[in-house]
Amino acid sequence: MKTWTLCGILFMDIIVTQVLGDRIMSDANKNELQLYKDLFTSYTNVIMPLKNETGSVSVRLGLSLNSIIEMDEIRERLDVSAVLLEQWTDERLKWDPSRYGNIDTLRLPASVVWRPDVVLYNGMGDERTFNDQTVVVYKDGFILWIPAMRLQATCEGNLLRFPFDKQTCKFRFGSWTYHGNQLNLTYGGGNALSAFDLSEFVESGNDWKLLDYTADLLVLKYACCSEPYHTMVFTMVLERKPIYYIHVYILPAVILSLLIPFQLFLPPESRERLTLGSILIISNILMIFKLQEILPTQHVTLPLLGIFYSLNLIWSFLSLIATICVLNVHNRGPRRGRVPDIIRWVFLRSLKRIVCLGNDNYYPLSSTDCVSMKGLENPMLSSSTDGQKAKETNNGSKLEADVEDLNRQLHVLTARARTNEVKEEMLGEWRQVSLVLDRVLFFLFMLTILIYTVVLLG
Repeated sequence: MKTWTLCGILFMDIIVTQVLGDRIMSDANKNELQLYKDLFTSYTNVIMPLKNETGSVSVRLGLSLNSIIEMDEIRERLDVSAVLLEQWTDERLKWDPSRYGNIDTLRLPASVVWRPDVVLYNGMGDERTFNDQTVVVYKDGFILWIPAMRLQATCEGNLLRFPFDKQTCKFRFGSWTYHGNQLNLTYGGGNALSAFDLSEFVESGNDWKLLDYTADLLVLKYACCSEPYHTMVFTMVLERKPIYYIHVYILPAVILSLLIPFQLFLPPESRERLTLGSILIISNILMIFKLQEILPTQHVTLPLLGIFYSLNLIWSFLSLIATICVLNVHNRGPRRGRVPDIIRWVFLRSLKRIVCLGNDNYYPLSSTDCVSMKGLENPMLSSSTDGQKAKETNNGSKLEADVEDLNRQLHVLTARARTNEVKEEMLGEWRQVSLVLDRVLFFLFMLTILIYTVVLLG
């Protein structure tokens, strides 16, 4: 009996609670429905809620940034996800909560109330709104509307310091049809600091990070109209994350620039010098084209990194020309004879010490060192002629003729060896001139490349 009695009590309690709850909910719905009818019986959302003919509607405007979706440098567009905060008072939507079951707030479709026509002045394309269907109306007529939006605004970038650049982008909001005497924009939250909110901001995995942000209210007057126009400007300062671009663009640029002077360390007779110079030219051209793929071409100002690659290309071409000149000097000996005195003095006496190639440890050739082989090039012919003369000489002996012939042959061999030595010395001088010229060009190229590397990338 006790068990059945407890079950009956619980059953009756559930029934009573359900009935009372339904009645309470029914009364609340009736009160809310009655409130809605009373408020919107003669209400229209196309009329601005002015207190009087000379009054204005104050609209508090704020922006809550959620994330940076994309910064498109080619299209000069910043794409963000944000919540736009709009607050104003509609005098026609006031009520006494005691008459409607103490209801102090209403959540209504946004389309049924008047809303300020605040738009993004510098927007690109249609604004994508994720949620703008509901407004919150308070008993004193205060209305809160917080549409979640994806905003795309024009942002003219300055890519001079790419990839260490900072971009300043602005979102300009204002009324499309009302002037400042009708629709008065003010800071959401009461001041400029609270108008731009980052409490929900999440730094996504893109190339940019937010450095600074501000909100400013501008009052502008145009030549066509005497009334002021209010514009709320939300400014964001973005800094690029350069780590990816350092590895992909800057590091190859520095390596290619260092290879330009160091190719001059290869021996002048090495054919790989011309091959390396051609490879450097082609590599710099390819990197310039690759850089153009990610940067806009409509900018008049060329990024410093692009200038760096262009200078690399120019100096790679100059190094190839210098290599051709050095090879020409290196192979000049067999064609042009001995080194002129002025070149010997400049390169082998002065510059050789300066460019760290050691002191002068050779004996330069003089005009008397160039031995002539005329008359000695055909020793057999010379010996046969001498033999005939020997036969014609009655007083000479065969032994004397043999000694004389042996001396002549020895003189021919000595002269020939000295001539080859002179030629080798001559070629050696031209090789030393080419080495000194190589080293001078190396220091010149290295100094120039270091200067423009520090200036452009430092």
